[in-house]
Amino acid sequence: MTIGNALFGRIAIDNFGKIQSEISDLQSRISSGKNDPRPSTDPMRAAQLSAMREQTGAVDRFSDNAKLASDRLTHADLALDEVSSIGRQFLNIAQQASNDTTTPEGRAALKAQAVALRQALVAAANRTDTMGEPLFAGLSGKTPFVDGPQGVTYKGDGGRSVLRMTETAMLATSLSGGEVFQSIPTAGSAAGGAKGDMFKMVDDLISTLTSPLAEARPYRDVNESGVLTPLAGRDGKALGFTLTGPKGSARIEAEVAKGAPGPLAAAINAASAETGVTASLTADGKGVALLAPRASFRIGDLTSGGDPRAPVATLAQTDETGATKGQVLGLRDARLTADAMVGAFSDAANHLAAQRAEVGALGALADKNLDALAARKVRLQEAVAGLEDLDVAAALTRLQTLLLTEQASQQSFVKISGTSLFDYLR
Repeated sequence: MTIGNALFGRIAIDNFGKIQSEISDLQSRISSGKNDPRPSTDPMRAAQLSAMREQTGAVDRFSDNAKLASDRLTHADLALDEVSSIGRQFLNIAQQASNDTTTPEGRAALKAQAVALRQALVAAANRTDTMGEPLFAGLSGKTPFVDGPQGVTYKGDGGRSVLRMTETAMLATSLSGGEVFQSIPTAGSAAGGAKGDMFKMVDDLISTLTSPLAEARPYRDVNESGVLTPLAGRDGKALGFTLTGPKGSARIEAEVAKGAPGPLAAAINAASAETGVTASLTADGKGVALLAPRASFRIGDLTSGGDPRAPVATLAQTDETGATKGQVLGLRDARLTADAMVGAFSDAANHLAAQRAEVGALGALADKNLDALAARKVRLQEAVAGLEDLDVAAALTRLQTLLLTEQASQQSFVKISGTSLFDYLR
C-alpha cells in the first residue's frame, strides 16, 4: 500500500495529538494528585468509590443526628438540674412549714416563695432545645404543660423522641413530661396507688400554706369531752380517722353529709369497747359530742372522699356543760400533713435525681456514638484516598516515557517529511 505525504502527515499529527492529550491528562492528574475519576478507566475502582462515598454520606447524617441528640440531651440535663434545684427548695419550704413555731407571717412568706417557684417549675418543664422543640413533650411537639383553672395539665404524650445513630441503632433524645413530672414513686404507689404528680404536690403545698388549711392540724388531743363537726358537703362523703382513747385505738369509717353526722356517731359507738370513747349528737344535730370520762383522746390520720385541700372536720374542747372551750381547730386530711408533704418532696427529689442520671447516660451514649462515627469517617476517608489518590511515581515515569516518545516521533516525522525523490535519486 502506498502512503502519500498528505496521509502520512495526518496520521502523524493524530498520533502527536493523542500523545499530547495523554501528557496533558497526566500533568493535570499529577498536579491534583488524583486518579482518573472516569468509571471507564477502572470500573471496579469506580464501584468501590461509589459505595464508600455512599457510606461517608450516611456517616455524615448519623454524625449530624448524634450532634443533635447530644445538644437536646445537654439542654434536658440543664433543665432537670434546674427542676431538681426547685424541688429541693420546695422540700425546704415543706420542712419549714412543718415547724409548729412558724408564724402566720412566716407562712405567708413561704407561700409567696412557693408561688414564684411554681412559675419557675412550669417554665423549666416547658424548656426547648436550640431548634425550639420542647424537651418534655414526648412525640407531640406541643407545649407540654399548660397552667389552667384545674392546675397544670400535661398536653404531651408518653413517647420519647429518637434519632438514628447507626444503620441499626436508635437513641432517645429526651424523656416524656409524664414520666419526669407525673410518675413519681411514692409510698402509696408502692402499695398499688397512683404515682405522684409534682405539680399537684406543689399545689398541695401551697394550699397548706393558705388559710383555712394553714390553721388546720393533722390531729388534736382533747381532754374528757369535745365536739367533732364534719365539714362535708350536701352529698355524702367518706370520712375516716383513727380514734385513740383510754382503752386503745380504732379506725372509724363512715359516710357523712353536711348536717347529718348520725352515721359517724354510730361508728364511734360501735368501736367504744376498743377506745373507751362514746358519742352522741349535739343539740343542733350538726356535730358529734365525744366523751371519755377522766381521760383524754385523740383524733388523727384523717382521710376523706372530698377535696383534701380544705379542712375535713373541726374538733373543739368542751366543758362539763357542753360549751366550747378554747380554739376550734380544723383537722387536715392525712394526705396534706406536714410529714406527708416532706415525704412527697423527698420522693420527688430522688425521682428527679434518677431521671437526670438517665439523661446523663443517654448523653454519654450520644457522645460515644459521635466519637465512633468520627473514627469510622476517618477510616472511610483513608479508604477513599487509597482509591482516588494517584501513584505519583508511576505517573511521572509514564510522563517521562511519553515525553521521550513524543520527542522521538517528532524528530522522525521532521526527518521523513523533509525527504524528497531527489534525495533517493542521489
